[in-house]
Amino acid sequence: MTDDFIVAARESKPIAMITEGTRINQEKTDESEQKVYEDSIKEITKNKKLSIVDFNFKDVDRFTTFYNMSKDLNKKLVISFKHACFLERYHKDKKLKTPDSRDGQIKILKPKRLTGTYIDEDYTEWYIKKRLNYPNIILAEDIVKNPNRYMVVLNFYYFNMLVDLKPNNSTYIHSLSEPFNEEMEISYERMHNWLNHFNIKFVQSHCSGHICGSDLYNLIETINPKKVFPIHTEHPDMFKKLKMKTQIVEENKVYHL
Repeated sequence: MTDDFIVAARESKPIAMITEGTRINQEKTDESEQKVYEDSIKEITKNKKLSIVDFNFKDVDRFTTFYNMSKDLNKKLVISFKHACFLERYHKDKKLKTPDSRDGQIKILKPKRLTGTYIDEDYTEWYIKKRLNYPNIILAEDIVKNPNRYMVVLNFYYFNMLVDLKPNNSTYIHSLSEPFNEEMEISYERMHNWLNHFNIKFVQSHCSGHICGSDLYNLIETINPKKVFPIHTEHPDMFKKLKMKTQIVEENKVYHL
């Protein structure tokens, strides 16, 4: 997708380019999807209990990493109904090569609502109601019977489901950025309280989606815009190394092209 973007952007002969620069001051590291795969599968293989993973589901590459990992480990990848919505949309784009939410490798975890008895009347959200007849729906009680057969994608904000999953002594792969502001630090602490309560092993396994400095320079030079507007960066002056004009952006100021 990145290569497609570069080609299309260059062909459009842009007069301006707005670009992020989170890692403009950093060079390449050993971070990669392959490393996320290797580090995560190593930890999950050690544990014979439930595997829990969390990642940004809008990151198709990261989804693919854990989807392939679940297949290699002979575990079913358990997702939520919201995840199913994303997956079905991805599946329509053949370039992404992602499975449908009803793929044989995937299970959809049915949450408890209202009566807690899983009756259809308990579900009022449209995205759940329209999928209640899917053949690959699974309950927490089913997972508890054979936890080693499953890899559950579970975001912190749905950790209340741990009560039903009973994941004592399991492994949790946190494939997201570590906290970088006060609000995130508070959530991070609360997350660890949940994990400690169930004696779940925490594993950080992530690679940044932000491009490093040298690669970003090459990308911009290849696209060759007439002017660059760096945003989302603490080092906008580093963009002045580029051959094209760099406009340092000021807050609340209008720029005309």
